[in-house]
Amino acid sequence: MYINFTPHKANVNNSSASSCANIFEYLEKEERGFVEEDSFFKEENNESIGFFNQENINLSKEDVIQNIDENRGKRGVKESNFYMINISPSYLEQKHLIKRVDQFLEEKIINEKLKLSEKDLIAARDVMMRDLLMNYSREVMKEYANNFNREINGKKLSENDLMYYGRVETRRTYNFRDKNVIENKKILDKINSSSDKNEIKKLQESLQKDYFTGDVIKEGSPKGGFNYHVHIVVSRHDNTNDSRNKISLSPMTQYRSQNSKLNNQVNKTIGFNRDVFFENAEKSFDQYFNYRRDYSKSYEAHKKKARTKGIRELTKQGIANSVKKELSNYAGITISNPSNLIKMQLSQTLGINIPTHLKIPTNPVQLTLKVAKTVAKTIEKGYGM
Repeated sequence: MYINFTPHKANVNNSSASSCANIFEYLEKEERGFVEEDSFFKEENNESIGFFNQENINLSKEDVIQNIDENRGKRGVKESNFYMINISPSYLEQKHLIKRVDQFLEEKIINEKLKLSEKDLIAARDVMMRDLLMNYSREVMKEYANNFNREINGKKLSENDLMYYGRVETRRTYNFRDKNVIENKKILDKINSSSDKNEIKKLQESLQKDYFTGDVIKEGSPKGGFNYHVHIVVSRHDNTNDSRNKISLSPMTQYRSQNSKLNNQVNKTIGFNRDVFFENAEKSFDQYFNYRRDYSKSYEAHKKKARTKGIRELTKQGIANSVKKELSNYAGITISNPSNLIKMQLSQTLGINIPTHLKIPTNPVQLTLKVAKTVAKTIEKGYGM
């Protein structure tokens, strides 16, 4: 399972760029093509299937744009107002879901003596897959609300207090950042500039191809295999009607203890716990769909691997002052210069014990930001298998 967050970046010079309209226009493009190509979903008005939230389906693009854009609280139109959440099941997870759907359809056909064409079977499978992922996304948004640990009018924040809209997508394409696209572009440039037939043949054979389709991978070419995923746009504020009392909900805020005795609350936690969120989102999938996950493909295993790599890099290269500052931002604690304190704080941050005899250089050294982010990367962006 791969889940990540993308914050909306408001344009201070263009207030119209603060609208979510462009995002929803983009998300609807695929759905339009889907409806036009498959008559199973085609209606007289030829509209798309629409967006969903916690309770409703087939919500119109115009309504969801208006709702998100107007749900601003005290923030101005030139301030960030929403986040994108991407939920992408792995190939193995999608394979498990499709197997369950096919078993259900097979039993239904036998028991009810139905006669369906291959096209109808494909369409029915797609409807069920979309429905399963829509309902799973609602479970994910329950975890999303729960991890803020906030209250509204004396009641703990729940998924019903969120304003979000999602869509299940079925297609993916290769973009210019994909490693295979970059490699193939170099090879194709060599092919175009060569006149040697033998060299051209060898270069053509070295081109990276899609595992499922066998097509040469290029920017914009479709990815083969299962490509179900969910895009969710969630408002930065809760959905209460009173704009003066709306609370800001950012999944990018650091989760930490607040050392304050205000209202007799000591060490109250604030922020969004991404670590717990990713763990619970994975558990929800496994329980909801009765999925037996291989430990090596679990979030916990992936996180441990990242921790081990991070410790190895930190031990080899040391910690520069600039990197300490960056790591402090991720951890939500101050990492100071003394060696013993660094080891203690790293132990707490990484969740594993660092031996007391381990020597960590404290003098400024050249160290890239990539090293500092090695451990934080899993919790910050999620993971994919």
